[in-house]
Formats: sequence, structure tokens, C-alpha cells
Amino acid sequence: MLGWWSQAEELRSASRFKFTILKNLQLPQDTVRKDSSEAYIPSRRPTFVPSDRRGSPFSTRPNSSPLLLGQPSNLQLNVELDDSLQEYRITETIGDINYRPPSTMSLREYSEWQQRQAIRDYWRAKSAGLDGESVVSSNRLIPKLYISPMFDRIFGGNYVDIQPNGNVSLKFGARFNRNQNPSIPLSQQRTGDFDFEQNISLNLVGQIGEKMRLNFNWDNNANFDFENNMKLDYTGYEEEIVRKVEAGNVSLPLNNSLIMGAQNLFGIKTQLQFGRLGVTTIASSVRGTNDEVVVQNGAQNKRFSIRVDEYDNNRHFYLSQFFRGRYNESLKNLPLVNSGIVIRRLELYVTNNNRSTENLRNMVAYMDLGEADPFRDQFGSGRPATAPADNAANTLYGQIARNSSARDNSQVDTYLNSLGLKKGIDFEHVRARKLDPREYKFNPQLGYISLNTQLLPDQVLGVAFEYTYNGKTYQVGELVDDYQNLNSEEVVHLKLLRATSPSLEYPTWDLMMKNVYSLDATQLNRENFQLQLIYKDDETGVDITSIKEPSPIQNIPLVEVFNLDNVNTNNDKPSDGNFDFLSGITIDPETGRIFFPQVEPFGDYLAQKLEGRPELIEKYVFQELYEQTQTDAQQNNVKAKFYINGRFQASSADEIMLPGFRIAEGSVAVYSGGTRLVEGTDYQVFYDLGRIKILNPSYISSANDLRVTYEKAELLNIQPRTMLGARFDYRLSDDVNLGATVLTINEQAYINRVSIGDEPTNNTIYGFDLNLQKESRFLTKMTDAIPLIQTKEPSLVTFSGEFAQLIPGQTKSNANEDGASYIDDFEGRRRLTAWAASTTPTGAWQPRLPRWCRGLAWSTRTTAPKSPGIPSTRSSTATATT
Repeated sequence: MLGWWSQAEELRSASRFKFTILKNLQLPQDTVRKDSSEAYIPSRRPTFVPSDRRGSPFSTRPNSSPLLLGQPSNLQLNVELDDSLQEYRITETIGDINYRPPSTMSLREYSEWQQRQAIRDYWRAKSAGLDGESVVSSNRLIPKLYISPMFDRIFGGNYVDIQPNGNVSLKFGARFNRNQNPSIPLSQQRTGDFDFEQNISLNLVGQIGEKMRLNFNWDNNANFDFENNMKLDYTGYEEEIVRKVEAGNVSLPLNNSLIMGAQNLFGIKTQLQFGRLGVTTIASSVRGTNDEVVVQNGAQNKRFSIRVDEYDNNRHFYLSQFFRGRYNESLKNLPLVNSGIVIRRLELYVTNNNRSTENLRNMVAYMDLGEADPFRDQFGSGRPATAPADNAANTLYGQIARNSSARDNSQVDTYLNSLGLKKGIDFEHVRARKLDPREYKFNPQLGYISLNTQLLPDQVLGVAFEYTYNGKTYQVGELVDDYQNLNSEEVVHLKLLRATSPSLEYPTWDLMMKNVYSLDATQLNRENFQLQLIYKDDETGVDITSIKEPSPIQNIPLVEVFNLDNVNTNNDKPSDGNFDFLSGITIDPETGRIFFPQVEPFGDYLAQKLEGRPELIEKYVFQELYEQTQTDAQQNNVKAKFYINGRFQASSADEIMLPGFRIAEGSVAVYSGGTRLVEGTDYQVFYDLGRIKILNPSYISSANDLRVTYEKAELLNIQPRTMLGARFDYRLSDDVNLGATVLTINEQAYINRVSIGDEPTNNTIYGFDLNLQKESRFLTKMTDAIPLIQTKEPSLVTFSGEFAQLIPGQTKSNANEDGASYIDDFEGRRRLTAWAASTTPTGAWQPRLPRWCRGLAWSTRTTAPKSPGIPSTRSSTATATT
């Protein structure tokens, strides 16, 4: 102790000495301006000398300046009651060393400090609640707000809590171009435009009090409207008149077998109660359609009808023009495939739009790569147009493979522009993802690929493959062996199958297959599969399966004309009049797609079959289907008369596939005969997968058919539909309920002149129902009277009765207030351009129509089905005058 005291005394002496020196030290005078009378003026800026606190940690208020550091993290504060039980001993230690001298507090002082601290913490929490919570402490973008107490009466609380989640990206730029070409007018030599792109992906969950909730889901890149959800939900207390108000995505479930409800609705729905009377009203637009699946003897059966302009687009592609040109010849002698081609290796790359971080490369896909007859003549090599596809088929690959600029990701666009190639037409340069082999299928003999998912409008598809033809190996593009030693940022050269904006005038448009049709089913069976091609003849008004006019294919079934019927069910000659179920050639049973053995079956192939008959070619051939976009071709109702009709049977199992997208929850109902099964007990629904699993195997082996009704989302809502309705429930007691329902649905026509069969719906249905459920002690006693049986559950007596009536109506359009539909508007008929002149008593010229349409006038009023919740009914009247 004495030694420590002596060292401390020396330190204090040294400190006094240093202080004395500094105090007596005087600054030297300014030697530069000796004659100046100005003396040195010290700085007036305040100086801060930090000082340690005095006393115990609780006796002085700590400094709250944010510029001063707080206590070190390894400093420990210990408060212990001493042995006398009258004082608290306060120590501050760092490890085992006392940081400051110990201090004491009396029991009274410590209690007073605890009380002051509790009051201080209370008011701080109250102030934080009134001013809004801290963004840093709660990680909230929008703090929880407390508003006027008056909102408590309306919303059951006086706070607003909104929690947004998502991302918003904004890209803004400009592109200007100057072309000093004397042949171009001066005003057109300078062109430019702004580039603006905005992406919003937002998920917002909000709450106002305890009654109102908001759920908002929005993505501007969504392909369909039903992918964006918005719902505002107001739920009242049990004793209030307003029980519930919903706005946005709503549903109207009805436990009624005669009047079905709807799930995919967008509008407003209210639930009110007036004593024992409950009222539910709805006003909304319909976004879904009802569908039905029938399972016979444990196998799923369904009919289908596909129009020829509804081909499966942006999913199936030929690998090159060489394979497209050999497609018809290879399938000429079905069921034999004579192509001489075997694809050994294949790699697919697609624009990375799912934020994947694996298997990514910088890809440049070329339109003319591997083509013996390139679109740009500058790459021609003199080979015949029918030569096999190969990197050496033209000079394009030789130029880009030997140039280092074509490998540089930052210079490849400039280099290709110098060659006269245009981005978006001749090549595409994107960051692409290599597809897993499970994401696509390819036919090794015919040379086409089928993707599991449809390409988005802005996605680019590139391919590299290796194949053998007549014993010789060819390669198009660069496979993994060619670029595995390259830098990950260097460019890979591939064959372009689909550009960002495919145009009709470039060869890439022909690479997309337009002869594939989806049945919207999976796991098809050959047994009981039927497919026929029909033509809806306007002159006779019936569906014909063969062409009746004199021609080389007169009275030959259309399914045989299109080379889809050559053998019987045993793949032996002759044909049997039904579709040839050739797996991997004419049909893919796993995905449920039909493949025609012609590139353009309803175009040039049908024209060849009708050679020598120009009038029949004009009537039947639908060449516009392959020369226009699918949307434009679907507007041609004059030529789109061919249909693919039939019935398929899926595999026999305890799972039932539900064709369609986004099956509405709660809309699935399964019936065995006339009995409705119970969900969760007899079957289970997987809405995300679109499947039903039958839990009770007795229903699968039963002789009764299983009928499944469900509601699915509409991909395209061409004719908007509006639903208005109300539901009334009056509870006489806890066991008896009286109900009444009224629904009306109105469909707007998308054109003024409505054709027969496409009439909009305007139906109204109303009905009444009675439901009774009562416990019966008598039945329980009678059951217990049976020997060796003792019941544990009460017996129930249930009774239900329903009545409904449909009132069909007609929809009036702006052009026709009488709701008339048209057989034909004659706008597409060339024969109407031939006019014959005749003189009337007044000397005026009158038109003369052909005999087949002279004096014909039809007027029909129709109400068609297409209404969820309303049965299908059609009433029509027609008159013909001559």
C-alpha cells in the first residue's frame, strides 16, 4: 500500500509540474509584423473538457449528447444489498478490476430512483405511441399511426398499421441516332426516343383498428388479371347490423345443388343481419368459368372441342429450317418414321427472368447460324438450301468464332453491327439460363423441342445441338465442351429459335410450330380415346367429317386426309376411322398434346390435296393461320371452320386431374351418382396442383360415375360479365333455416354483330330452399336396442328441399336493340361483289344478289350458357323471308 501511495504521489507531482509549465508558458510575439499594434487574440470558440461523473451511477443524470460515447460494453454494473440490509453496494467492474470506486445508496434512495425510472419509461413509451414508432427499432417503412379516438367507434380501434413489402424499379434513358446519309431527308437523319421501363411488385398488408383489413398483391409483369389480388375486408361485431363488407376479390359460395355460387369475382359484397334475417348482396364482374370432369369406372373421361386457330403457341419449336423442311416427308408413311436423324446432345438457354443464379451465361443467338440458306445473302456458302444444318453450312460461324470481339461481352454488339446485323432481328444478346432437361422434351428423330412452360413475350430462346444424319455428325451452336474453358463473362454462340419480338417477315417465325394442340389434360390412355376432325358447314348447318364436293378427297374422312388414320388399334392396316394413337409421334400422352404430321396441315398441305379445284381451295384452305399472328388469325371467322373434337380417358387411379388454371378454393364438389361426397373425409383437394385425391376407395370401384364440378380462372375475358344477386337466410330456430336466392348475370358482346352461337348471356334465376336438422333420441334408443351395438354419437334427422326457376332474357347491344344475331354479315363473301342491273319503274338501279342468298333475312334471339351459378338454357326464334 505504501509503495502504491508513493507512486501515486509522484504522478500527482508530475502533473502539478506540467500544469505549472503550461500556465507560465507565454506565446512568442508575432515576428512578421513587429510594428503592428494588433496583439494575438485567442479563439472564441468554446472548448469542451469532458469530466467524469461524481457519485454513484444513479445519483447524477448521464449526459445525453449523441457526440459522447456511452459506457464501454464490457463494463458491468452490480447492485447488491449489503449484510446490514439497509444499504445497497454499487460497483462498476471490468473483468475483476474495479473501474470506479464503489459507492452506496440507502434503501429509501434506491426505491425512489426505481419509482422515478418507471415513471420516465412509461411516459417515453406513451410518447412513442402518439408520435409513431421508431423506424429503426421496428424495421417498418411506415410506422404504426394512432389517430383520433373517434375512429374507435367505426373501426374498433384508433390505429393504422400498414406493412408494405416488395420492390419498385425505374429505368429511364434515351437513345438518339444520327445517320449522315445524303439520300435521307435532313429532318430524318436525326432520330431519337426515350426509353422508359417501370416494374412494380408490391405486397401490402394493412389494418385499421380491429375491423378493417387490407390485402393487396400487385405485379405489373403478371400475365393475367387473376394473378393480381386486392381485397378490402370490414368485419363488424356480432351484435351489429353490418356483419361484413368485402371489396375487391370476393366470392359467393352457395350450399345449393340447383343454384351454384361463384368464387372468382371482383366487386363488392355485403353481409347484413336484421334479427333472425341474414342478407347477403353482391355486385361484381365474373372472372371464372365452371367446368366438369366425369370419371367412369375409375378413369377420367372428358370431351374436348378445339378450333384450329387455338394451337399451342410459344412452346414448340423446330431446331432449324432443315428439320422443318423434312418434317412432312419423315412422317409420310406413318406409323413408320423415316428421317435418318438422331439428335445426340442438346442444350437450351432462355432469358433469365426468375432471378436464378445458377447455370447463367452471356448468350448471343443468331438467326442464320447453321442455315444452309441464310436470310442474309452475305453469309451464303453456295450449298443447296436442303443441306443439313451445321456450323459450316454458311460463313457466319467462321467469322464470329475467329474474332475476339465476338467473345467480348462489352464489344460483341458493336462488332455484329459492323457486320450489318441488327439486334432483335439477326441476333439477340442476353443473360440466359441453361434449362434443366426436366424443363423440356425433344424429339430426337424429327428435330423439335417442347417446353414445359410457355415463353413470355420478352424471352429469348437459344439452342445448341449435335446430331447424326445418314451416318455423319453435325453440330449447330456451341455445346458445353466448346465453352467450358472460357471465362464465365465471355459470350456463347447459339442458334436463335425465338427473338424478343418475332416478326412475320423473318425465318424465326416459321420455326415456331403451329400444328400442336393441347387437350388440357395429362396421363392420357389409348383406351377409349377418340378424335375426329370436323368442318362446320354454314350452308347445311351441320358438322361434316368429310368434304362432299367433287375433289380428290371427296367423302374421305378428314382424319384420314390429314394422315392421322392409317392403322387400327393394333397398328395394323387398314385404317379404322379413328385417330392413330402413336405415342411420341401424333400424341404426347404425358402432356396431352396432339401433333399433326404436317407443318401446315390446314394451309398448303390441304391446298395440295385440293389441287385443280380453286373454288374449294378458297373455301377450305386456311393459309392465314400460318402467315398471321394467332390473335389476327382468330378474328377470321370465315375460314376458322375446322374443329378437333373427341373424348379422352385419363389413367385409372385415385387422383383426378382438374384441367385449367387457378382452381378456386371451395368451388370443387364431387358427386357419386346423386350423392355429394364430403371434402376431407371422402376426398382431398390440392388447389395449387389442380388435383383431387379420393380417400375412400369404394367410390373408385363403384359402378356409379364420379362427377367433379369446379371453377377455374379465365385466361382471357373477351366478353365482360356482370353478376348481381342477393341471398336471404331466415332462421326459425337453431334447427330450421329458410333460404331464398336471386341471381342475374349479364354478358356484354365484344362486337356489334353477334354470330349464332356467340350470343351474350342475360339470365336470371331465383329459388327457395328449406333445411332442417334435428337430433332424435328415439333413433338413438332404437339403435341401442340392437344386440351388441351401443352408439356414442347422437342420431340426426336432416331434411332439405329446393326449388329454382330460370328466366332467360336477351342482351341488347348498341347497334341492335332487339338482340338479334347474324348467320353471316357477307363481308367476307366475294360473290357479293357481282351485281346485276335491273330497271325499276322509276329508272333506279337495284342490286341483284346471287340465288343462294336472295331474299334471305334471319333474326334470332338467344340466351346462351357461359354463366357460373346459372344453368345453361337457350331459347331462340328464327324467321326466314323470301
